[in-house]
Amino acid sequence: MDYDAWVLRGPGERDDPIMETCETCKGTGLFIDPDGLYSCEECDGIGEIEVTLDEPDDDYEFERRRDATWEDRI
Repeated sequence: MDYDAWVLRGPGERDDPIMETCETCKGTGLFIDPDGLYSCEECDGIGEIEVTLDEPDDDYEFERRRDATWEDRI
């Protein structure tokens, strides 16, 4: 791979999302209400939800650094 292709490809993508236990159903995938037993709507019955990261992702950081170098040239 030449240098230009390497620079333009950017950071790699994450393959697997980070998961955590669903707080609505406590990880069971089900919850009980007065009408009966139901699949959890928050996690779709899986028991886990994808973690929302508070930090910027790799693409944002890459683009921020790239834009900063362009602004320095102007």
